[in-house]
Amino acid sequence: MARESVEARVIPGEAWAVVLAGGEGTRLRGLVRHAIGSERPKQFCRLIGTRTMLRHTWDRAAQVVDPARIVTIITAGQERYLDEEAREGVPGTVLVQPENKETAPGLLLPLLWIARRNPAASAAVFPSDHFIWMEERFARSVRTALAAAEYWPHRLTLLGVEADGPETGYGWITPGAPLALGSSPELHAVHRFWEKPDRRTAARLFAARSLWNTLVLAGRVQAILALAESWVPQVLEPLRAAAPSLGTPGEAAALATAYGRIPAANFSRSLLSRCPGFLMVLAARYMGWSDWGDPDRVVRTLQRYDRRPGWLPAYAHVVAAGAAGPARSGP
Repeated sequence: MARESVEARVIPGEAWAVVLAGGEGTRLRGLVRHAIGSERPKQFCRLIGTRTMLRHTWDRAAQVVDPARIVTIITAGQERYLDEEAREGVPGTVLVQPENKETAPGLLLPLLWIARRNPAASAAVFPSDHFIWMEERFARSVRTALAAAEYWPHRLTLLGVEADGPETGYGWITPGAPLALGSSPELHAVHRFWEKPDRRTAARLFAARSLWNTLVLAGRVQAILALAESWVPQVLEPLRAAAPSLGTPGEAAALATAYGRIPAANFSRSLLSRCPGFLMVLAARYMGWSDWGDPDRVVRTLQRYDRRPGWLPAYAHVVAAGAAGPARSGP
């Protein structure tokens, strides 16, 4: 089966996208302050070009699914930044969580919202702090990952990208046996999932050509919820109790109660790293991908692709001066 036929199994009107946009962007706060003179979270910033990082993410998602089926999660207090996006249109549905308790609640709440409308739905997850140079290639990979859900409805597919160094700030995926999906040679079972390894382990993973985990994943909504029920029930069950109130006058109170009961939980660490047997990895190569969660990564990415926004030279000088240490006077 040709790749086009595999992707054709994904009908845009039947697949959904979840956009994770509720983070606080703490580690990038200094760069954002320097670049645009604001304390706003990075996903609401125009760090390069004329679009915010959130707008870039929406546009990528719209290459994969019907824009009406994009569900975005933000955190209370971020609505004012979202209002600024309204001039260009806000696609689909926006859910507002009362506080940020990391990626597990931020992902599971939109999935519960989708499941109530279409229990058989598939969904792709798009973090809103990614830089992607080859966006059409990325969209094809996400469509292929969604197609994999038709063949393996109880498993999730993660996009993995080739590593260019022993990065300790990313999750890593060691691919296992290859899996047949049409003519795509890049789908594998997951041998092991590593969440932010130490330097020595990262060097070994890099030498073994393991992949970076992008946290872009796709699968049946019910499959993701079933894994959450097994591994993070303390997060899922309070959210499930609140789900019937979404879109009603009682939404805010129900979510406040739910979030008051749930712990903060990272989706990768709390769930993905614990169930590799339910995961597949699609090697999405030559995309020019970077997670912009770290200022150094932002600068390195822009320099690599020769993109030079007006704020970059001064900021790079400040970073270099800081790395050199404080100036000394006298002998």
